[in-house]
Amino acid sequence: MKDSSSISVVGIDVSKDSLDLFHTINGQQQKIAYQQDSLKLLARQIIKLNATVVMEATGGYEKKLVKYLQSQGIACAVVNPKLIRDFARACGKLEKNDAIDARIIASFGQMMQPRTMGKIDRNREKLKLLATRREQVQSMITQESNRQQQIEDRQIRAFIQRAIQLYEKQLKKLDNEMLKVIEADQDMKEKSKILLSAKGVGPTTTANLIAGLPELGQLNRQQIAKLVGLAPLVRDSGKFKGQRRTYAGRSQIRRILYMATLVATRWNSRIKAFYLSLLERGKPKKLAITACMRKFITILNSMMKNNQTWDQNLLAS
Repeated sequence: MKDSSSISVVGIDVSKDSLDLFHTINGQQQKIAYQQDSLKLLARQIIKLNATVVMEATGGYEKKLVKYLQSQGIACAVVNPKLIRDFARACGKLEKNDAIDARIIASFGQMMQPRTMGKIDRNREKLKLLATRREQVQSMITQESNRQQQIEDRQIRAFIQRAIQLYEKQLKKLDNEMLKVIEADQDMKEKSKILLSAKGVGPTTTANLIAGLPELGQLNRQQIAKLVGLAPLVRDSGKFKGQRRTYAGRSQIRRILYMATLVATRWNSRIKAFYLSLLERGKPKKLAITACMRKFITILNSMMKNNQTWDQNLLAS
């Protein structure tokens, strides 16, 4: 890591209508409107300062800013808000407002030097939006189905059934749109072919892995497991030996992988054998499934890294 005091960072606290900024080099604090004209002026300032921009993930508000700054050749890092809050507490900064947040984000960027994002791929972003919407629609179908089971009134049940049918139609359209995006992009198409060769991985899992886990095939097995939140982390202190647990990571990918792994424990001979061996050794089912998820994602990671389909991968190992 470089000497943090020499690093030029602009910390930005992003909200719907405004941006709060703090420049580590000159200590300047600003508040600007979140508009195109303001972004042009901001980009010029950042380029003059030769700075890296650091901001929190805000559920989507930051995306327009990242896209524009990247188009101007400015490096951007988008950080999990929990890391910023933990950093603030560690620094004894308990106060919170937009200006203070911008200063904390800038300090975090200067001290921790987070990894900057690769350039946003439009096709992958589109696929990610479609995959997220699909998960939302599937969740609403489940909710409405549960409501329908609890209601005895025929008219209300009919209303609910019509809503379920509407969501099911949208689900099919989303599946078709995701397939179109993948088929139109040669890189995604090749990745899809590799992933679909593994029993347990279907089109929905494939779309989510391509869109939400672009690092697949670029990291080692420990790194990919930790990124998804499937690496058991040590919780020891002195003589105390805590139980290792998995947490954090990308929850949407974990949810999708969980369903794929359940299928794999029945139909994928390698994952099934591993799952049964864990149960025979007395492991609880939940722990066994988690271990299978970790094994599954590391195998898929290896397949992507070596550009091999499932059968080729098994032969190679």
